[in-house]
Amino acid sequence: MAAALLLGAVSVASAQSIESGTVVRIDPQSRVVILDDGRMYRVTQNTLLVVENQPAPFTALVPGQRVTIQSGEIVALRGGQYVTVTPGSSVVAQAPIAPAPASAVPVGVRQTFYGTVADVDRDGEVKVKTERDSFHIKVGTDTLRQIKKGDNVTLDLTITPPGAPSASPR
Repeated sequence: MAAALLLGAVSVASAQSIESGTVVRIDPQSRVVILDDGRMYRVTQNTLLVVENQPAPFTALVPGQRVTIQSGEIVALRGGQYVTVTPGSSVVAQAPIAPAPASAVPVGVRQTFYGTVADVDRDGEVKVKTERDSFHIKVGTDTLRQIKKGDNVTLDLTITPPGAPSASPR
């Protein structure tokens, strides 16, 4: 009997994930925490957040803070909605192996980047620094007025096969 109870406790403990990282963004409406490496967790009733070795409420989290998340629900952003991701499943959509009908829309590979604005030039060039790299993007003058050095950035990139319709034709 004691062995069965111990085995049950071990399996429950191993089912609880404990993850840590630096907060990049918080979505208060969806109760989602986005970490600097792109991982996203929905905070539920069973989630424990720890900041500086102390339990912390979701409302106290701020970007740049190191957090440990116990029993958070792993989510991904798909079509503007957070969806639950089963641990071990892929977050990136892949194109079908079989040939698709001519009327089918090709599936691209989507990547989300999280970073910080490192520099803003008057000509509309913005340097974004991510955890692993940095890159430049060009923005319009209206957008440029709203961007400043140190701002947190989330960029969604979708790569589609040649000949596929683009997301924003120009």
